[in-house]
Amino acid sequence: MDFTVQCQKLPIMGPARRQRQGFTMVEVLIAASIMAVFACTSLVALTQLNRYAAVSRLRTLALAFVQQRIDLFMTTPWDVATSAPAILVVGATTENNLPLDNDNFNNATGLSTAFTNLDLQANATRTTTVTSISARVRSAVVTVTYSYRGRTYSVSMNSMRTTDNI
Repeated sequence: MDFTVQCQKLPIMGPARRQRQGFTMVEVLIAASIMAVFACTSLVALTQLNRYAAVSRLRTLALAFVQQRIDLFMTTPWDVATSAPAILVVGATTENNLPLDNDNFNNATGLSTAFTNLDLQANATRTTTVTSISARVRSAVVTVTYSYRGRTYSVSMNSMRTTDNI
């Protein structure tokens, strides 16, 4: 029996022949700081986009309030032989504390989440001003004004209509 041991010669690790086993601490810190800057920038951008979305949602709801009043103004029957209906009476009417973010469709089963409502409540004021152009023609200007996060927003539409008969 031969009990000889074979030895393998290992390469000498000198400064010129050292192999890298991983990243240095400086490289890891630089990569982590780049990722942190990217994460902070993304968070700021997403927060701003969320605010834009909330303002856009409120504007859409305010426009719906304006359109609702214009539709009522345009579709209320008005006979020339009778007096004008209440919606067509010349003058200004104001409705206060209209909840803009009260969307009942978001409360349906499966749709209600923590993100369906706005973070701040917004109430609007709707002003309808009806003027008489002639005995048979009325003009209406409907304006909805609301405040959100310290800024005041306003949307407005106007329309004209005549009596239903000649």
